[in-house]
Amino acid sequence: MANVSLQSILAAFRRHLGAKIFAAACAFILWFFVNAGERETLVLPFPVELRNLPERAVLTNADRVDTVSVRLNGPGPLLASLDAKRAPIVLDLSHAEVGTDLRLKVRDELVRVPRGVRILDIEPSRVPIRLEKVKRTSVPVTLSPVGEPRDGYKVQSLRSSPEKVQVSGPASIVDRLTALETEPVDLADLAGRAQKTVGLLRTDQLTVKPETVVVDIDVAPIMTTRDFKRLSVVVRNVDRPFQLKPSRVNLTVRGPQRVVQNLTLDESSVYVDGGNYEPGEHIVEAEVTLPAGVEITKRDPPVLRLEIQEDPKNGARR
Repeated sequence: MANVSLQSILAAFRRHLGAKIFAAACAFILWFFVNAGERETLVLPFPVELRNLPERAVLTNADRVDTVSVRLNGPGPLLASLDAKRAPIVLDLSHAEVGTDLRLKVRDELVRVPRGVRILDIEPSRVPIRLEKVKRTSVPVTLSPVGEPRDGYKVQSLRSSPEKVQVSGPASIVDRLTALETEPVDLADLAGRAQKTVGLLRTDQLTVKPETVVVDIDVAPIMTTRDFKRLSVVVRNVDRPFQLKPSRVNLTVRGPQRVVQNLTLDESSVYVDGGNYEPGEHIVEAEVTLPAGVEITKRDPPVLRLEIQEDPKNGARR
């Protein structure tokens, strides 16, 4: 082995001296930053992140903890540089038992802080966890109508499509569920058939498919009846003497409320058309001129006797 001269050793030392001095300086600055600064105490909220949730399970505890307060002690500049939002506390649920109440301890090693910062306290120190099995079922849809149709109209039927929806969520909630209500279905001023798409009211822990339903609305006129007493019956298209017995009738009509309530039957509205009858005696019905949608439900008497004479008398018309 060749002898290494003192001169070569000194040359090698001088060659790496700069790098060694730079590394030593960095180490000193870091040490000073961590240890030599004035120490302070600070409380920071750290987010809690749950991972590895068991399959077909859901978190259901009402007192859910999303953040914990961690009291820290360390150099002021170092504490000021901390961003707790970037360092969530991760709790592993892979071994959590479904259907039981747990309180997972937040250990110091789960809180990620720089070297030189000490953890003094964690509040709360335990995070409550309750996991339930996810249950799926179908439930009927309950419609929630509001408002009134146009005056003189009424709702004949309301129907949702689909009539049932699929829901999934914690078993304790799904088991109590008998139906899902819709958002308000507005019927104000409707006067006929209509369709409206509405959402379903549900809790945040439920998943619903589909999330909306189509409501078929059938609005129809309110039907009513009205009696007309002792209406005169006019005989038309007869140029011979005639007799009509009786010459008055009572009528009952049925139709849309707004039309029937305002209906007026004048002297020419009730008649018998004798144009197709020969002289002699005939059993006839009184005819009535009525608006569209209005019908006769009763005539009293139901028929009349029309007698047309053989001999004309001055073409008289009665």
